[in-house]
Amino acid sequence: MDFRIAHRFPCSPQAYWETTRHPVYEKSLQSDDMDSEVLDRREDGDILTERMRMSPKKPLPPLLAKAIGRDRLSYVQEVAFNNAHYTTTWKVLSDVLSDKVKCSGTSRVVTLPEGCERIIEGSIEVSVFMVGGAIEKHILGELERGYDRAAALITSLLPERA
Repeated sequence: MDFRIAHRFPCSPQAYWETTRHPVYEKSLQSDDMDSEVLDRREDGDILTERMRMSPKKPLPPLLAKAIGRDRLSYVQEVAFNNAHYTTTWKVLSDVLSDKVKCSGTSRVVTLPEGCERIIEGSIEVSVFMVGGAIEKHILGELERGYDRAAALITSLLPERA
């Protein structure tokens, strides 16, 4: 399942990027429904690469939990931030069914006359008989909610909404 999620912001791409790299944003993004742990962080020129373990606290719907034998998912998220071009590439490595779950994508920030737009594009593939499509929809729903929450937070933190 391919997807595209876009949000517009009333600022330049640079202001957007700086806001999302600020410690206040990173701290505010932590939520009560997700545990996260930085496993590795390294910089190489304009590229910052981060590996994080993500553990949602919300249980899976019963049908999905039964299919994978666990009531919660956890995963490692690998993200490479290109600070010069306001882009990221990312992939998610599931702790369960790792050979049957593939999730990856990119994001970019583009200039618009009234500000900028963050565009996230990716693919979710779950190769599990009978329930793969339902799992893909569940993952996409969680991604959309997370990116919507982050967009609202970014907008609230923009300096003077410049």
